Amino acid sequence: MRWPVKVKILIPGRVKFSFVKEGVWFYQERLKHYLPFELQEKKISRTKDASETKQLEGQALLKGLSPGSFKIALDERGVLWDSLTFARKLEELLTAQRELNFLIGGAFGLDEEVLKTADLKLSLSKLTLNHEIALLVLLEQLYRALTIVSGEPYHK
Repeated sequence: MRWPVKVKILIPGRVKFSFVKEGVWFYQERLKHYLPFELQEKKISRTKDASETKQLEGQALLKGLSPGSFKIALDERGVLWDSLTFARKLEELLTAQRELNFLIGGAFGLDEEVLKTADLKLSLSKLTLNHEIALLVLLEQLYRALTIVSGEPYHK
């Protein structure tokens, strides 16, 4: 099944780890069969101050949001779903015909302004994940969810 609804993921900075780049490419190619997909790597000016960096990252992420989109912030305090629940929720959101924007924070997490803007706060794990690893996990779970709702055999 191909959905007309776009999914966009916004992250601060560029993906640096080569194994993550490979994984991102791998899942991007697969996701394109199900829906329009975009990864926005927002250029950030780093500072030595953690809270200032977090704020600058937040501003850059907020500027990249699509108007009227459903905003999902990845946050350790968010709801924690299993893959089947995530698939059902994703299907509901895609059926609502609103673009989905996923927001991933940098090393210091997401700025409070980003969290306030979010329609949903989602946790990928009880563990703290590096933002590049979180991106890779999210991409895999999006692919898994789309195969589940399409009745394809990827999920065991």
